[in-house]
Amino acid sequence: MLAPAVSPALSFILTRSWLLLTLCAASPAYAQQLPPQVIEQALRESQSVEKRAKHDNLQAAAKYWYASRNPKQLEDMDEALADILPAAKPLSSVVKNFQTWDVAQKYKAYHDAGAVLLAKAYTCLYYGDVKKAAPAIELIETKFPYAMLLADDRTVTWVRDNLRYHEHCCMLYAAMSLKVIGKIHFPHERDEFDGPRQRKAIEHMAVLRLREGNIERLEHFFNAINASELQTSGGDWALDIIMDAMRPLDQDFQTESAWREIHSAIKIWQKQKPTSIFARLAEARYLFHYAAFIAKRGGSFSVIRLASDRGLELMQEIPKTSPAWYDTMLRLQSITGRPPAEIAPVFQEALRKYPDYTPLAITLGRCFVKGGETGRQIYAEILEELQSSSKGALAAQMLRKTYFDGDFPDIQPRLNLETVERAIRAAVTQWPDSYELRSDLGLLAVTIGRRELAADIMRGMQNKWCRDAWRGREDIAIMLTTSPIPPRSEPTKTTSL
Repeated sequence: MLAPAVSPALSFILTRSWLLLTLCAASPAYAQQLPPQVIEQALRESQSVEKRAKHDNLQAAAKYWYASRNPKQLEDMDEALADILPAAKPLSSVVKNFQTWDVAQKYKAYHDAGAVLLAKAYTCLYYGDVKKAAPAIELIETKFPYAMLLADDRTVTWVRDNLRYHEHCCMLYAAMSLKVIGKIHFPHERDEFDGPRQRKAIEHMAVLRLREGNIERLEHFFNAINASELQTSGGDWALDIIMDAMRPLDQDFQTESAWREIHSAIKIWQKQKPTSIFARLAEARYLFHYAAFIAKRGGSFSVIRLASDRGLELMQEIPKTSPAWYDTMLRLQSITGRPPAEIAPVFQEALRKYPDYTPLAITLGRCFVKGGETGRQIYAEILEELQSSSKGALAAQMLRKTYFDGDFPDIQPRLNLETVERAIRAAVTQWPDSYELRSDLGLLAVTIGRRELAADIMRGMQNKWCRDAWRGREDIAIMLTTSPIPPRSEPTKTTSL
């Protein structure tokens, strides 16, 4: 009986004008309890479209500009920045680290400015206009290093993280277009995002060129990287990264249609470049990835075996003119269950021909750590041999990957901790310009109980350690990285990008 009377009342109280009236009439104590974004949204929604400011919701505007990357919108971005920067800049002395979504609402001008600056920088970089992007990048790095994009679902995206990815993509795309990939290098890392985003940019440049069918650029990309031995600042080989990219991109990794698309693109590459070694290697690596994909899903063993055996057949027809051949062969041998006695000679031959190619040691470690007690013992012996033959840095990269794959507890009882410490120090010496490497190996050192070693290699890294890796142990990372004396000079604002 009450329903007809309640419905009109409920309809009334849900109107925007009523909400604003309620907020304004609320007691000061209650109003202060409301999240700032609720008050801001109520004020905005209470106004007609005609009376609103042009960019009354800068986070929404920045997301739109960022997604559309339209240079015609740069004027709107500059107008928005002129409005928000006077209020945002004073907050740069207050915001000293990344915040939660709720805390960020109290410093919204700061994050709004960072979001718009990211949209502007990306728009300019996407079209190769590095000079026009430079002022926005400079402001992000100097005034808004902890700015975030704030989503309505209370998630956040770190501005600097996305910026690093776009910077490296811009550099790689320009070098690919000009066919000068063999002349580029990565500068040492400016922050904790540089290393991972270098890898992601290389990977995406390879698979996107493959998917769009730009065979000339793709062929140049692979051959030039193979010849130049390009590495990231943390010792990751670009050749290994692009070979590993012969699969669907992350967002559509689980769909069969995406796998078929990549395979078809590789076949087109082979048809247009029938003598290309990398077009054939790409298919072999693809088949390995596909077999691993089916295995992870609990698929048919016959499908897994068919893909991996086909990969091994292809390898017999491909010349051994690249370390990627040996890396791919080791992977295929592992997934088909070849015994250690068959895998070891391939690795030994590879190490003789390409002694500095770290992916070989990493792949070998993966092979043996999954090989039961015998394989794990061989793993420990390989570490000792690498360290004793002045290849401790390779041993450290091998351990690093094992740790983050979750397999470290299986081999830890067999390790000589003195060997592990020497290997870690060798890696930091060989790749001194990588925040990511030092953060990862510092975590490994803490895990084996060598906290003094961790403090030594992470000194001066305040706020530049990997937050994902150290989740749950942030207090330890803060303690280890607090030091007035950095281990090396800070990077300048100019880089080869």
